[in-house]
Parts: sequence; structure tokens; C-alpha cells
Amino acid sequence: MRSKLTRSAEAGLKAQKSKRAKAPGRKRQIGPEPVDIHVAVRVRQRRIELGISQQKLAAALGVTFQQIYKYEKAKTRMSAARLYGVSKALGVPVTFFFDCIDGTDTKAQKPKRSNVSRTR
Repeated sequence: MRSKLTRSAEAGLKAQKSKRAKAPGRKRQIGPEPVDIHVAVRVRQRRIELGISQQKLAAALGVTFQQIYKYEKAKTRMSAARLYGVSKALGVPVTFFFDCIDGTDTKAQKPKRSNVSRTR
């Protein structure tokens, strides 16, 4: 049985946790990114075009069909390696999943060099 002191201490800890300030400038987005949704739609679209079931695609990738469902609903993000595997299984280049997104038709920029000089 808990003592009154323990209950009040627990209440105090809960109050302290709720009063903690969030880091400035960091906003938490609720839901998937628009790019993730677009990729998910393109995966489902291509799979249906080919007449492949979620089970068959999952078997080809070595995951469960539930995981494919999550990918297609954008509930789970795909890693680059997984996206590459999906592109091979569906017979399309990786760029297929990013077609028709604004700004993807431009060439990649060169990475900026850091100001740190290299000495040997």
C-alpha cells in the first residue's frame, strides 16, 4: 500500500514533467511528410499495375505483408535500401517514386565545402 508521501511525490514529479519547456524552434509535425505520402502512393500504384499482391511483394523483399501495407499508407517510412529493393522488385528506377513532385526535376547541387582547411 502506498503512503501519502509517495502519492504527493508522484504528483509533484508529474507536474514538473508537464512544465518542462520544449526546445525553441523545434516543431513536431503530426503525420507523414508529403514526399513520403507521394512515394507510398507510387509504390501502391505500380504494384497494382503489375497485378502483384502485397503478400508477393513482401515475400520478394523479405518482410511481412503488414509492413508493405504500412509503407503504402505512409505509416512507416522506407529506408533508402528498402526503396531500392522495392524499385528492383517492381521493375522501375528509384526515380519513378519521385516523379511529378515539384522541384525534383532540377539537377542536384554540389555539396558546399566547409571552411575548415585541410592540412597534412
